[in-house]
Amino acid sequence: MNIGLIYNQISWEEKTIIEEAKKQGLEIKPLDCRKMSLKIQDGNAFSDIDLFLERSLSYTKGLYSTMVLESQGFKVVNSAECQEICGNKLKTSAILNRWGIPQPKTYVAFSYESALKALEELGYPAIIKPLIGSWGRLVAILKDEQSAKAIIESREVLGSVFHKVYYLQEFIKSGRDIRAFVVGESVVAAMYRYLIPGDWRSNATIGAKAEECKVTPEIEDLALKTTSATKGEIVGVDMFESENQLLVNEVNHAPGFRHITLATGVNVAEKIINYLNRCK
Repeated sequence: MNIGLIYNQISWEEKTIIEEAKKQGLEIKPLDCRKMSLKIQDGNAFSDIDLFLERSLSYTKGLYSTMVLESQGFKVVNSAECQEICGNKLKTSAILNRWGIPQPKTYVAFSYESALKALEELGYPAIIKPLIGSWGRLVAILKDEQSAKAIIESREVLGSVFHKVYYLQEFIKSGRDIRAFVVGESVVAAMYRYLIPGDWRSNATIGAKAEECKVTPEIEDLALKTTSATKGEIVGVDMFESENQLLVNEVNHAPGFRHITLATGVNVAEKIINYLNRCK
């Protein structure tokens, strides 16, 4: 089987996937989406490829290249539908709500005034997030009304059109969160990510400590239901531990797995290649 690996940056994960594919005797062709030029009506450019694994860090480049490839009859993991849902936090929240999946209390507002009104109901501290983005970038904690006014006003003036749609979420007070890694119909591993000292975020990419988390029935059920809701095949499901239940925070359609591999000892790259091999 020949796999096309779409990327815009070769990181540890991509190198590991390439090594694992070769170990299993599969052909893998790395494709830098920044250099791709796709003729929409021509599906013969990649006639040697059986399926694609999309791992671009760019939401737009990954999504749009996938749309074109799917229109030409190719299978792409994850699909454009999954990428569109997971890459937009508001769309993710709406889908989770439709499926009855528990998540933090969330508001969306479309102006400075309506955002402040929503925050009055939500209470402080609260979290403001961009609709599109990862690694905790442009995510801020609003400790009180004054900090909320300053941050929202700056986004009114300096932000793009997406930054002027205010995605506001309750602050879940916890020293850690959970990342469950789903491949196909299995939760292959899970890890705790502990808050960074002096910070309130738990992103492993910015220095949070990772530790193995046992995959409990509750974690497994919630992760698999979330994967189905978001039309995912290979996703990272991030969860908070509240007083009464687990809450889904976000879903990543091109999840990193270096930290979860090191924390758990699970060969995630092997799980991914095994799954792709079954998809042919």
